[in-house]
Amino acid sequence: MPSLLFVAGGYHGAWCYSHYLDFFEQRDVACLAVDLPGHGALAGHLDVGAGIAQLAQALAACCRSLAQPVVLVGHSVGALPVLLAAMQVQPAGVILLAPSPPGNLPGARMLPAVPPDRPKPAPDAAEVRHRFLGTKCDVPVDTVMARLGPESPAVLNDRYRLGIAIDPARIACPGICFEAEFDDGERHPPGQDQAIARFLGFEHRIMPGQPHCMMYGSRWQESAHALLDWFRDTYGSPGAANLPGYSSQRNAAVP
Repeated sequence: MPSLLFVAGGYHGAWCYSHYLDFFEQRDVACLAVDLPGHGALAGHLDVGAGIAQLAQALAACCRSLAQPVVLVGHSVGALPVLLAAMQVQPAGVILLAPSPPGNLPGARMLPAVPPDRPKPAPDAAEVRHRFLGTKCDVPVDTVMARLGPESPAVLNDRYRLGIAIDPARIACPGICFEAEFDDGERHPPGQDQAIARFLGFEHRIMPGQPHCMMYGSRWQESAHALLDWFRDTYGSPGAANLPGYSSQRNAAVP
């Protein structure tokens, strides 16, 4: 059985997958999350000139060091280093969660660039609620805010200016794109995720009721079950897969 290797998106680190890691471990699915350079525990080493290609190089090196089959899971802008690495290391599979589009996706929309000479600060609480959690309610986000880090402007501009081209012919593995129903319409306009899936030859599935950061939104368990269903359908079930239902006691909106 392959392992799940989770890659976070902008401003986030491996911490954002804490619910998923517990969930899959409880079901005997091997899993791990990685902090790429400038993210999570490595945020203090952020390089404003390091873009998505550099993140992909680090991820590919991580995959090679594991010496085992992995399913790469990339969220948001983290989907782009996942796809670049997949072209190099040929993973067992690819799962994209609310992904950023490849630069050569037909019809992909450019966004305004950010200043290239300084880190981009993490969004404020109101933007976290709107963009990441898909709500206007005053839900607590203090724990998330404390863990978010600044982002490399090179990473953001690679995404915003559509600078990362992907060759689907070089990704020879099963894949799926999970679309968040309540995603940010500016960065994820209707139809974009389905177009990404079609471009890559992946399956596509809409996640009802899910925000952009489905891995720690209030209904994270539903998204985790959707990933688990696809994993089992694609690779079979581990020997101890049929465990009783798992219920987390953590704050659902905060990992």
